[in-house]
Amino acid sequence: MLATSTAARSLLRATRFTSSTGRTLAPATAQTALSAIRSFASIEPYADYGKSVFTGRVADEYLKKHGSSGDILSDPSWTKTHADTVAKAVLDWAVDRGANTYCHWFQPMASSGVRHGQTGQVQNMMMKFNRTTNDVEFDFDGKM
Repeated sequence: MLATSTAARSLLRATRFTSSTGRTLAPATAQTALSAIRSFASIEPYADYGKSVFTGRVADEYLKKHGSSGDILSDPSWTKTHADTVAKAVLDWAVDRGANTYCHWFQPMASSGVRHGQTGQVQNMMMKFNRTTNDVEFDFDGKM
């Protein structure tokens, strides 16, 4: 197994490429093999990694719209002091990304205090129907 893509490219350059019939392949075919290695070792597939997580610059952008900053998330007490502000920012962020439901995923503990590998989830809509105005309204806040 090759340690780096640089080592792989130099090995490919030194190798004579032959087809199954024993003929030497054209340099263009060898270049295609090099391109395959480059794309395999590329970081491009991971360009969107972390973009669906409400943290860092993403959180800061949405929290500023609600008069706060991403710094409040570094203090664990935000769940008691800024829960509604964070909930509004998360709702805006989620709706901008096309969401209309949220899922609470958890691992329940047995009575002995040990997790047995089972998981549970609760899926809820972030909207409610207002029966007086016949409108659909967002319903997502920091209540516990």
